Amino acid sequence: MRLRLRPDGSFRIVQLTDLHIGSKPYAAEDYQTFDLIEAAFTKLDADLIMITGDLIWSHGVPQADEVYSELLDRFNQFDIPIAITYGNHDAEDEFVRADLRRMEAKLHHHVPKMNAKLVGDRQSYTIEIFDAEGRHIDHVLYVFDSGADASQPVGIYDWIAPDQVTWFNQVSRTYSDRPQGKRDLVFQHIPLPEYWQAAEAIETGECNETNDMISAPYINTGLFASLYLSGRIAGVFCGHDHDNNFVGTYHGIKLAYGQISGYQCYGDLDRGARIIELKAGQMKTYTLSRSEF
Repeated sequence: MRLRLRPDGSFRIVQLTDLHIGSKPYAAEDYQTFDLIEAAFTKLDADLIMITGDLIWSHGVPQADEVYSELLDRFNQFDIPIAITYGNHDAEDEFVRADLRRMEAKLHHHVPKMNAKLVGDRQSYTIEIFDAEGRHIDHVLYVFDSGADASQPVGIYDWIAPDQVTWFNQVSRTYSDRPQGKRDLVFQHIPLPEYWQAAEAIETGECNETNDMISAPYINTGLFASLYLSGRIAGVFCGHDHDNNFVGTYHGIKLAYGQISGYQCYGDLDRGARIIELKAGQMKTYTLSRSEF
């Protein structure tokens, strides 16, 4: 499967995040999430569906693998490419990330993972989007597994590992033979620490989380610096904080939250999706609530 721009040079990504499908028998909120998933696949004209973590609850959930398998079956009803990274609730107890990745094999339209690398049990990879003729790479999407709980007693949530930053620096250089400009994107679950600065320069959306407002790691391993110095990254997209859906700009890179998509979890924002449109080396992004599609 080779992703290509449309004949008019455009490409549309639909970001879903924090689906949080619960245990069986499914709750009414889970069926609302299933309805949103179906509407997103059928009505939002996506060239790629990107899901940025917390697809399921796994802590204390009997047969979490069965819940995840049935969710993948729902994705398979639609003929649209799909890509996934994981969040802090997908792999808890005995259900680990390696199990999730193995189960991805049952997806009918999973996009190819290029340059895939494991750091511990966390996988980073790239997605390549070619020109309309399928000859040259036009955009690169960098997908990071941002982990779960902090691995050291500093803060609450994990941070991008230094080896993942090294991976980005090495892999991004292999894509240097392309037109200049900010054409590439990053997707992960947990926001980067620089989202605190982006929250001071919000262009669209809301920042409603209580306490620290941004549930980013307290350890900064320098990924944003590498993204900036590459000169290629137009935007970073995450999930995790259900009551945040803003886009802010920090040093010329847009730092954006998805729109919370799942109903079986906290959050007062309307459930929905984020749309990311690429065309002529430019990026446009906005959110849609479920009532709008």
